[in-house]
Amino acid sequence: MQFKIPFHFDMETADPDDSMTLAILATHPKVHLASVSIHPGGKDQIGFVRRVLQILDREDVRIGAGTPKSSASRVSGFYRSWVGKFEDSEADDTAANIMTETLRQFPDCTLLTGAALTNPHALWQTGVFFDRWFCQGGFAGDNIVPKENRLEKFDGKLTCATFNLNGNPLAAEKLLSIPMTERRLISKNVCHAAVFTKKDTEMLIPFQNDNKGLKLFLKAVELKEKALHDTVAALLAIDPSKAVWAEVIPYRQRGEWGSKEVQENSGQNSSLITTHIPDLKDLWMVITP
Repeated sequence: MQFKIPFHFDMETADPDDSMTLAILATHPKVHLASVSIHPGGKDQIGFVRRVLQILDREDVRIGAGTPKSSASRVSGFYRSWVGKFEDSEADDTAANIMTETLRQFPDCTLLTGAALTNPHALWQTGVFFDRWFCQGGFAGDNIVPKENRLEKFDGKLTCATFNLNGNPLAAEKLLSIPMTERRLISKNVCHAAVFTKKDTEMLIPFQNDNKGLKLFLKAVELKEKALHDTVAALLAIDPSKAVWAEVIPYRQRGEWGSKEVQENSGQNSSLITTHIPDLKDLWMVITP
């Protein structure tokens, strides 16, 4: 029997790539998706996630929610075009409680974050946290990424605003400073290079009938071709060897994020950050069942 990596996925619905990633994680043969938490956790978001898990025969996955400050709609028409009708729903518990339950059952669980870090910070405030964390966010600038591996749009930059970390920067600073065995950031400059095109789907179509999540993922790509930031983070959490990493200290400066080289005996807890992905097609093949 193949070993499966236990995962908790903290996600949002502002961008479809979180939900496309959910479809992959829910049915990937190397992953046991134990639970999901949603930021901020509106009833329409919960209803949509339940619908995805229902389609994929994964209604066993526990769903946690943050504390939305309003009842505003957070699920666009794209989602209904993708999965059909769904009703608003309630979460099984708070995000922090769901993560705590998952850690009790799977102490070696991997945390994957594709949203502002409000929900994981709420978990940390209870006194427990994951020991393996892959975070979609952060930035590796010119001091970290060799010239030949830089995207032109980021060449010349040491810092850059990144959406997920800036969603709750104080939470991000705290969680990036605590000790843990493995903490990896999937840098903005890498994510922006990872555009999954309809041409790329040709590699995966032969496998779609063997995996419901892959089939649902490809249906979403038909509707919207885009950069798959969170999917890249998930695939690297499954197989970190598909990227080149540098050991750094992430930092925030005037609303932007950068990465410093690790200084010996600094007393700071370091992270690994992506500098580049040598072969995107090789990374996409990690999706296959």
